[in-house]
Amino acid sequence: MTLSGGASDAHVLLDVSRSVLAHVGLKGAAADPLLDALLAAQRAAPAGRCTVRFISHAGELEIALSQSGCDWRTSCPVPST
Repeated sequence: MTLSGGASDAHVLLDVSRSVLAHVGLKGAAADPLLDALLAAQRAAPAGRCTVRFISHAGELEIALSQSGCDWRTSCPVPST
């Protein structure tokens, strides 16, 4: 997903990210540290277009953010159902 760099980007990023994490089974206390880290990385990068990717593979979710030449990544195990 690519965001334009507008004022509402943080809200859109939070809403979409929360939905993706919930979809893979990460909710509440399990999701909050990931969401906090993602938003902190987005705020720390210089203003501009922001691209975030969610990749789920082999029981792991990778989150990658790229904004104005700054890249941030994290991953976590996906709960088994």
